[in-house]
Amino acid sequence: MTDPELEPRVQQNAFTGLTLACIAVALFAALGGLIWSYTLSQRLSHSEAQLATAQQQNADLTGQLHQTNARLTVATESLGQSLGLTQKQLETRAQELMKRQQSDSRRLQNEQIEAQKQIGKQIGDVSGDVASVKTDVGGVKTDVAQTKTDLQAAQAQLTSMKGDLGMQSGLIATNHDELEALKHKGDRNYFEF
Repeated sequence: MTDPELEPRVQQNAFTGLTLACIAVALFAALGGLIWSYTLSQRLSHSEAQLATAQQQNADLTGQLHQTNARLTVATESLGQSLGLTQKQLETRAQELMKRQQSDSRRLQNEQIEAQKQIGKQIGDVSGDVASVKTDVGGVKTDVAQTKTDLQAAQAQLTSMKGDLGMQSGLIATNHDELEALKHKGDRNYFEF
């Protein structure tokens, strides 16, 4: 014996469960994308902090280099006077010190440029990852919209299948002749009351 009102409920509950599962998967994917985006943002902040620290260290080293050069100049002058070095020898030494200072300054600038390139590359990588997350979130939005459209179409089909009395009119026989017609269709077994 089949109850005409149970069949639509069973079909509707099964479809609703599938829809809820699809929506849950989409929500979990969106949540995962947001967490991944937050992690990438933290990595970017950490890289920027490292860059600021490296720049501060470079500035400190430059200051120390200037102090060392000044001390060397004073020490060279005092040594020159105490040893009786000629003016020409002092100038030669001063030029050597200036060349060394310029060489150290160029080396320091090259190191700064390399550090900035590395940090720029890291920032580019993080930006690429963020763009990828945005694309994934857009795909999830599209999937959710498609699922919503499918759900509305299924609801419309279920509504159109119901008859005037709220039951599936094509599957319920109200007299002996209709019951015989359904039996000849062969879809299900029918019993007469």
